Amino acid sequence: MLPVGGCAGRVIVMGLKLSWVAVKAERREALLACLGLELAGEVSQEVGVGLVMAELPSGWLVLVGDASDDLLDELPRVSEACGEALGAEIIDTESFTRAKAYRDGRLQWSLASEEDQGEPMSMGELPPIPSEADEYEAPLALAESLCGYRAGETDGLEWFRLARRATARTSPPEISLREAMRGELLPLLQDLGWSFPSRPAMAEAGVITRELHGRQQSIWFDYSSGVETYINVRFLSQEVNDGEESGLSGGVGPPRVKLSFWQRFSWKRLSEATSHPPPSTDRIGAAIAKAREEIAVADVYLRGGVTDSRIYISHRWPRRG
Repeated sequence: MLPVGGCAGRVIVMGLKLSWVAVKAERREALLACLGLELAGEVSQEVGVGLVMAELPSGWLVLVGDASDDLLDELPRVSEACGEALGAEIIDTESFTRAKAYRDGRLQWSLASEEDQGEPMSMGELPPIPSEADEYEAPLALAESLCGYRAGETDGLEWFRLARRATARTSPPEISLREAMRGELLPLLQDLGWSFPSRPAMAEAGVITRELHGRQQSIWFDYSSGVETYINVRFLSQEVNDGEESGLSGGVGPPRVKLSFWQRFSWKRLSEATSHPPPSTDRIGAAIAKAREEIAVADVYLRGGVTDSRIYISHRWPRRG
């Protein structure tokens, strides 16, 4: 049932350039070795966070990059290392999409939404294209039909952050942030009346839910570990009265401090008023502790609408005023 009131918990791919390659999951080490990559943390989404990787329910493994990574150019050598490789790209600002498949270094087929630098829109023997797809969507829909991935729209994936081996850290990897969240935060949520499957997707709305005072509510998390480690609490609450739906979505963030006149005009006092403690050496432990505190803040708000300087509302429907 959740979410109903919009795009909560889902990445909308607009106005960006993104590319990805997919190989069979058992070729994971070959893919990483071919591209000189290694694991460098975890993250809750694939867009706007650099190179990330996730295993798909279909048995494929997908590697996603943003504007700085032209992964489609890597398809020939990826296919030489992995045997079979599929890829696609989106340049949303130009309304351009493309998908390609290689096997053992040779192009099998290619489909684009329009001609590009004299290259025809299609080459090779194309697999069946989903009939409902328009010209722009056709390459993406075709790639999705083969491996099960559509950028920003494939739910339930656990993303791993990647780094080039020359720049990846050499210290032992931290414990899994996702597993720490499941072990530390899920019991707290259960005590507060939330329900969820045995291994819930922590980054998706509509997975961790409860009904409270006639309202359907959901809570989820944006998170990252590695280069930066954080957990951000997000929530949604909605109800239907006489057939009319109303609700809100938002989250918990840093307190909004209202500075007095003397604080605004004294650099020393302004610095004192807005200073933060040094970061903890146990980054995951610190992120978990902060998330527990913010879950409590969100719970108080969702139960009774009690305002707090850390609560922010990103979307409310129907709009007031």
